Amino acid sequence: MSCMLQGDEPGNTMTHGDVTPVNNALPAAGSELINHTDFGLGAARVLAVGVQFGIFTHIAEGKKGVAEIARSAHANERGIRMLLNALVGLRFLTKSHDTYELTPVAAEFLVRGRPFYMGLFMEGDWMWESWGHLAEAIRTGRSFRHVDTGQAAAEQFFRAYIPMLYVNNLPGARRAANVLMGKGVPEEGLRVLEIGCGSAVWSIAVAEAAGPQTRVTAQDLPGVLALTRQYVRLHGVESQYDFLPGDQRQVNLGTNQFDLAIIARYVHELGAPAACDLFRRVFVALKSRGRIAVADWMPNNERTAPPGPLMFALRMLLHTEEGDAHTPADYTRWLCSVGFTHIDITPDIGTDVPLIVGIKP
Repeated sequence: MSCMLQGDEPGNTMTHGDVTPVNNALPAAGSELINHTDFGLGAARVLAVGVQFGIFTHIAEGKKGVAEIARSAHANERGIRMLLNALVGLRFLTKSHDTYELTPVAAEFLVRGRPFYMGLFMEGDWMWESWGHLAEAIRTGRSFRHVDTGQAAAEQFFRAYIPMLYVNNLPGARRAANVLMGKGVPEEGLRVLEIGCGSAVWSIAVAEAAGPQTRVTAQDLPGVLALTRQYVRLHGVESQYDFLPGDQRQVNLGTNQFDLAIIARYVHELGAPAACDLFRRVFVALKSRGRIAVADWMPNNERTAPPGPLMFALRMLLHTEEGDAHTPADYTRWLCSVGFTHIDITPDIGTDVPLIVGIKP
C-alpha cells in the first residue's frame, strides 16, 4: 500500500501548516552554526551535572567503573553510564573497556579540593536559572537576579565565581603586568590599589613582577576578601598586601596615595554615571603621574564582535540594573571626562580583554 498522501505525487510539494513550499530546492546556507549553537547548551549542561554528581572527584579517588561511580554519586547506573559516555565524547573523560579516567583538563580543573578547581560555580543552578529568564528580561528591561546590589547576595555569588575567574584571568593578568611594568619600577617600589579585587589575580601579577618593595591595597566586600587572602597566600605575597573592605561604589579610596590603580572585570556591572563616579574617586586617590589600568570584556566599538563580550552583555541585563559590556570608546570617553590623559589601549591581553591605561597629570 502506498504511503503517498494526496498531492504528494513526484514533482509536487505540499504545504503543511505554515511551511513554505521549497520546490525540492536545497537550502541556500548550511545549518552547522545553528546545530553547533544548539548543541552547546546540552554540552554545558552535561559538564555542570557531571560536576554536581562529583563524577571527576569520584574518579580521582579511584572509582573507575559505572557501578561504583553510581553508588558514590547516589545515582542510577543507567543514567550515570550515559553521563560518563557523554563526558567521554566531550573529552573530559577517557574510556577503555568499562573503565573511565580523567583527561588532563578534568584532572586539573574539575576535581574538588585541587588548587585550580573551577567547578564551584557549576555546583548550583544559579546561572541556568538566570538564562531561563532571558526572554522576560529582554521584554521588560528588568534584571532577573541582582549581583550589583545587596552585599549578602553579591558575596555568595562571587565566592563561587571567583575561582573560575582566577584561572581564566591568570594568563592575561601576567601579560598586563608585563605591559604595566614595561618602563621599570622605582627602587622604593609602587603603591598599588586593586578595586573589586576578587582573587586579586591582577595585582598579584604586579606584586610578583614589581618585587617585594611594592605594596598593594586590595579592596572588595568583606566576605570576598576572606577568599582574596587565600590566593595572596597561595602566591607567597601576603606580606605585600593590605586589605580595604567595603562597597566599591562607596568606599573611601583616599587622596594622592597610589601610583597605580587596577580595576579589572568590574566596571561592566556599572552604567555610565556610576563608572564615571568611580573613575573620579580613583583620580583623586592617585598621585600625580599615577596610572589607572582598566581590564574588562569589551566588544569592538561597533558592537559586532567578538561574540564573548556580546553574550556577556546579556548576562549584565540578567544580573544588573545598568551594567553592560562597554566598548573601548566608552572607557576612553569616561576616563578623559574625569581628567585622565594619554589613554593607551592594548587591544587584547587574553580572552577578549583589552587593557586601557590612563595617566593622572
